[in-house]
Amino acid sequence: MGRMPVVAMVAVLGALVLGTLLSACAQSPDPGDGGVEYGETLDLGVPGPLMETVEGVAGYPACGNEPIEHDGTTWYPFEPANLDAFPEVVAMAAVGGGMGGGTMRIVLPAVAAPGPGDDVGTLTVYEGGLAHWISDSGELETWLTDRRLTYDWVC
Repeated sequence: MGRMPVVAMVAVLGALVLGTLLSACAQSPDPGDGGVEYGETLDLGVPGPLMETVEGVAGYPACGNEPIEHDGTTWYPFEPANLDAFPEVVAMAAVGGGMGGGTMRIVLPAVAAPGPGDDVGTLTVYEGGLAHWISDSGELETWLTDRRLTYDWVC
């Protein structure tokens, strides 16, 4: 077997390095890697077309770090950096005074016991891994992502 010419070795090495760099650039950052800071907003894209609306979904996102689980999916609360690009959510609770399309209504330093209708609500799921949940009381609502997030605060 002959020896590989130096030029060919440099070309192969260069291709390997370039491929590694390009693959690293193609990966989108995961906000869950370093933890989400209290009050931090995230740009996780915008909701796609509406997929389903489900009433009676248990949840109590009073502090903004409590995931909501439904039908095998864990949904993580977040504050969208691009909220103006999100759809207006119309849910039965929104008619009764909820924010409808906003983000967290109540963020407390300590979790108070839920009032009537605070710990069950309507989950609106959109294509692209985003959802919105609003309590039946209309007092709590949040945008959610199915991307795993970790939070740098405890409530």
